[in-house]
Amino acid sequence: MASDKKAPFTITFTPGSRSMEVPPGITILEAARQAGLHLTAPCGGTGRCGKCMVKVTSGQEETAQPWVLACQTTVSNALTVELPSRPMLILEKGQIQPVPLEPAVFLGDRGLVKHRAGISMEKKSEPGEPLLGLAVDIGTTTLVSYLYDLAGGQSLAVASRENGQRSYGADVISRLAYALEGDAAYRELRQALAHSLDQLILDCCRLAGVNPRSIYEIVAVGNTPMIHLLLHMPVQGLAAAPFQPAAKGPFYRNARELGLTSVTAAVCYLPPLIGGFVGSDALAAALAQGFGLSAGTQLLVDIGTNGEILLQAGEQLLAASAPAGPALEGGSLMYGMPAVTGAVSKVTMDYDVHPVVIGNSQPLGICGSGVVDAVAEMLRLDLIDSSGHLVNPSEISPVVSFKIKQRLQQGQRQNRFILADKVYLDQKDIREVQLAKAAVAAGIQVILLEAGIKAEALETLALAGGFGNYLNPANALRVGLLGEVRESKIHQVGNAAGSGAIMLLLNFTARERAADLSKRFKHLELANDERYHRIFIQQLNFPDKECGV
Repeated sequence: MASDKKAPFTITFTPGSRSMEVPPGITILEAARQAGLHLTAPCGGTGRCGKCMVKVTSGQEETAQPWVLACQTTVSNALTVELPSRPMLILEKGQIQPVPLEPAVFLGDRGLVKHRAGISMEKKSEPGEPLLGLAVDIGTTTLVSYLYDLAGGQSLAVASRENGQRSYGADVISRLAYALEGDAAYRELRQALAHSLDQLILDCCRLAGVNPRSIYEIVAVGNTPMIHLLLHMPVQGLAAAPFQPAAKGPFYRNARELGLTSVTAAVCYLPPLIGGFVGSDALAAALAQGFGLSAGTQLLVDIGTNGEILLQAGEQLLAASAPAGPALEGGSLMYGMPAVTGAVSKVTMDYDVHPVVIGNSQPLGICGSGVVDAVAEMLRLDLIDSSGHLVNPSEISPVVSFKIKQRLQQGQRQNRFILADKVYLDQKDIREVQLAKAAVAAGIQVILLEAGIKAEALETLALAGGFGNYLNPANALRVGLLGEVRESKIHQVGNAAGSGAIMLLLNFTARERAADLSKRFKHLELANDERYHRIFIQQLNFPDKECGV
C-alpha cells in the first residue's frame, strides 16, 4: 500500500548556507526556528506585523515576488532563502558596586572544588585548569554573558547575542501564549532559549581562549517568564491576573537540568524573583544600584516590552511592572525595528530633520530611542498636539520651515511624517507611543502614590537597560514617559541587571543580601489596581510643555 506521506523538501538559508529537510506545508518561519536561526517575528507569526520579510533567491516561479513574509509562506518545493543579516546593538556595560572577592565556588583542601552552599560539585579541577564562572543576563530580546576568573576576580570576556525566542514574538505575552499551546510548543520555546545560551557561552569562551569545561558556576538573571521557561516551570499563572509565579526561588540547578549542553557539569544559581513580571533581573539591578544600603529615595526604571519600576523610599521598597508593549523597542510601528544597522536611533529637528542611523547606513526603520526623539521634536514644532493628533499640513505654524512642512503628508486614511527615505511615523504609530509611554508613566505615578511621596522627593532616577541607556532624558520627559522628575536627577546606569549578576557571581554574601531584598520588596500588581487604570487614561495625552527642566 502506497504511503500518503509526501517527500520532504530541502530549504537552504543564507548567509551561512545552512540546509535542512522539512515537510511540505511548513512555513519558512517554522523552518528557520527548527534550524535554530533568529528571524524576527514581533507578532509571533500571525502575519500582522509584516516584519519577517525574507528573500527567496531560488526555487520560486519566475512570476513570484522574491520578498515574502516568512510566517505566511509555505514550503512546496526546494528553496534557498536569504535572511536579513543585521547585528543588533546590545548594551553590555553597567555600573557595579565593588564587592569583596568571595565566589561561591573555590578550591579547598587537596585541590578539590567546593561550593559555599554545600552543593556537591560533579566535576573536579584538573591541575593547572582555571576556575571560571559566568554571569548571564537573560533578556526578552537579548542575552549578555560575563566570564570571570573566580580565583583572581579578573574579567576575561563579555559576549552578547539575540534571544532565539524572538521568532515566537517580540514580547513575553506572545511567548507565553505560544507556550500554552501545548507541550511541544513549550519545548520549542525552552530549546530556543537553551540553544541561544549555549551559543553565548561558547562565544564567551572563544573570546577568552578557554575551554567551557572550566566553567564551574553560572549565575543567571532574567524576567519571570524567561526564568520559568529555563527552569521548565508551569507558566499558566503568568498568563492571567493576578500573574503569580509558580515559585520565587532562589534556585540551584545543574546546567544539564536547564537543557545546556556546553557546560553540563556547572552549578547554576538563579536568584529570587520579586513577583509577577518583576524578575531576578530587576532584583540584580536593585542590588547593583545599592538598594537597601541607605535610607535614600531612588527610583530605578528599566523600560522594555515590560517596564520594571523599583522604588526605595527610606525603609520602603516597592516594585511594579508596566506593560509598555513593543513600541518603545521598535516593534508594533510601521517602520519600527530593533537597534540594528539601518535603524534611526537619534533625531533632531530645526529647519529640517537630521536622523542618525546605526552603522551610518541607508535608513531602513526606526528604533525606540529614535521614536522618542522624533515624537518629542514633533511636539516642540507643534506637528503633534497634546492629544496626540498629527496635524494637517494646513495647520502647521508659519514659523516652521518649508522643508519640515514638506515632510508632513496628508493621506486618505491618516497623516504621516517622513523622517528619512521611506521611513515615517503615521497617526497609528503616534497612538502606539502614547499607549506605551502612558503605561510606564502611570506605573511610576502609582508607585510614588503607594509610597506617599512626590516626584520632587526623588534623589535620583536611574534609567537601566539598553533603551534607557540610549534614550535622550530631555526627550523622554517631553513625551511624558518619566513623569515630572527633574532632568538633573536622571542618570543612565547601563546594564544594571548584568552588573548585579556579576556581583552575585563574585560574592557569595551578596546572594544573602539579594534574598533579603527580594523579601522586603512590596510587589504592586498594577493590572488589578484601580489607581493605575485611572492614571493610565490621564497619561495618554502628551504634556503641554517641557517638563523637568
